[in-house]
Amino acid sequence: MPLSARSMAQMSRLLDEALDLDEAGRRRWLGALAVEHRELELALRQALLAEAGARKRLSTLPRLDLAAGELQSGEQVGPYELVHQLGAGGMAQVWLAHRADGAFEREVALKLPMVRRPRHDLASRFARECDILARLEHPNIARLYDAGTTREGLHYLAMEYVSGEPLVVWCDGRHLGVSERLTLFLQVLDAVQYAHRQYVIHRDIKPSNILVTEKGEVRLLDFGVAKLLKSDKPQAQLTQVYGSALTPEYASPELLRGDVVDAASDVYALGVVLYELLAGRRPYQIKAASAIQLRERMLLAPRAKKPSAHVEPLAGAARATTQDQLARRLKGDLDAIVLKALARQPASRYDSATSLADDLRRYLSGEPVQARCDRLAYRLTRFLLQRRMGMARDRKRRHSSECQK
Repeated sequence: MPLSARSMAQMSRLLDEALDLDEAGRRRWLGALAVEHRELELALRQALLAEAGARKRLSTLPRLDLAAGELQSGEQVGPYELVHQLGAGGMAQVWLAHRADGAFEREVALKLPMVRRPRHDLASRFARECDILARLEHPNIARLYDAGTTREGLHYLAMEYVSGEPLVVWCDGRHLGVSERLTLFLQVLDAVQYAHRQYVIHRDIKPSNILVTEKGEVRLLDFGVAKLLKSDKPQAQLTQVYGSALTPEYASPELLRGDVVDAASDVYALGVVLYELLAGRRPYQIKAASAIQLRERMLLAPRAKKPSAHVEPLAGAARATTQDQLARRLKGDLDAIVLKALARQPASRYDSATSLADDLRRYLSGEPVQARCDRLAYRLTRFLLQRRMGMARDRKRRHSSECQK
């Protein structure tokens, strides 16, 4: 039977103790499980030993004792030939590559590990990301095409190559206004909500992981630190953040603390992206000498300022307006929407990416937004505004009809 929310949270904490162990260590850990946790033994056994099996499947070939960072353009990885590096960070790097075996023509973004010596968790990490990407079929999520291991033991994922720019860069370069930015952001929310319906929490949502194509189509990338809330085996749950893979500036407080996270954690990250998209800067401008210090300061940061009171000096021009006009546009509804997504407590945020999207659509259509619906005067003001907007549309239609006669 499915686990309760309390049992899943307890199981998540227990898994964190055992995920770094090899298969023999995991079996010993299971054998020494405390009496109060025995009801979770079957689920823990399925999760831990199933992942060990996935690790074996990707680890049967000899390991390559060569840094992926030492790869060069023109080298072949599996059936793919490397063209040039697209980016690197955390524990992996991504190369533009194309099929070199003549089977068919295709450019891909080839994701490779970036280590100088084999790491025992690498196979399970790539196997997990492969499992997650394989279940995500959505027009706004970069597709997984292929995965494998070279004869030398180098793991790779071949994904859809997206020729585009990061979300904020794309919008600023085209001087998009607030409404245009919100309309584009709705594509991001649709992709995230789809992933959540597949029980996948992204955990690293940020502008650089959201590319926009020349046609204005969003692609959500990089599920490398994503979490599966539920697998095809309902009792299996795997959860662990690898090192400092997440980005502290966009991470929710609970993720920074190492607590169990759910969809609300992604809603917080979406709130940070929305803040930056509108105001031109992130809600917190914190400097630190190390990633650990940054996390500590982020956790101690006070409640974020309203976007309208924290507009970046050049944000107005990038949005085809003035600073004062931009601040007035953000004041009120958009301030409330963004701050609700950024609430420090998960229960105070929107309960889903869809709820956030619904409020943005209400704002765009002049309807009262849920983030502010607790005041009668506000609801009356929005009703009158919506009525004026409707009358303006009717006048425009009548004028257009008369011109055609």
